[in-house]
Amino acid sequence: MTPAEPIRSSAAIAVLVVGVLACSSAAIFIKVATVSPPIIAAWRLLIGGSLLMPLLWQARRRHPDIAWGTIIRTAGPAALLLALHFWSWNDGLRRSIVANASLIVNLTAPVMPVMVWLLLRERITRREVAGTAIAMTGVVVLGIADVHLTPEYLVGDLICFASMLAFTLYLVWGRRSRRHLPSIWLYLPPVYLLAGLMCLSGGALMSEPILPQGLDQWWPLLGLGLIPTVIGHSILNRSMQILPSQSVAVVNLGQFIPATLMAWLFFSELPGWDFPFAA
Repeated sequence: MTPAEPIRSSAAIAVLVVGVLACSSAAIFIKVATVSPPIIAAWRLLIGGSLLMPLLWQARRRHPDIAWGTIIRTAGPAALLLALHFWSWNDGLRRSIVANASLIVNLTAPVMPVMVWLLLRERITRREVAGTAIAMTGVVVLGIADVHLTPEYLVGDLICFASMLAFTLYLVWGRRSRRHLPSIWLYLPPVYLLAGLMCLSGGALMSEPILPQGLDQWWPLLGLGLIPTVIGHSILNRSMQILPSQSVAVVNLGQFIPATLMAWLFFSELPGWDFPFAA
């Protein structure tokens, strides 16, 4: 390891923390929005993808040899996973509290090693195993407390758990994308736009109004598109390409802390007395 490598790694971790903080704001915007779960996901993704289009065109000019077919084949599976994640996450969040939902949906740490090995044949180190074990101790406490003390949130928590599985696989696929695409900007904008169209089509098939009613409903969607999507998810995807996957999973587990604080600030929503001990 050269002297510059620890500095670059520390800088990458610092950027990842910024991304995690940005992602943690998603729960607040979703709680404020009143449109249906698929439509929230659709406009969040379409706005995010549209904002990143200039970077896509720049990347295309730098890499004209990359065919659109390669881009779509790489982005398509990730788009489906992201659409499933956002749709189910929006639904689960509305059935639970922000603290529980944010923690469970980011519970990627114990699942990430399995998926990374299955898709990429990568193994995690003993140090990463130890860090994961420490991080997961609080999750176990929370899970036991949630089932026995707040059963009304159980359905929402289970939906968030399923959403977490889709989210983890989506992140691993993003790590895999670097094998096929030389720039992340050839990958992310198509992922966001395709996933947004999937959610919009799903909402239309369910006869959901596809346009928010009133200007006051657009600002949380704009906030979702910019902060947790363009900033947060883009950083998570880039971090998966340059950092150990388990490091990303463990750092991302911390999303629930700022999300819980914001829920208390904006909604006076607090978890049970046992949640701080789990955290």
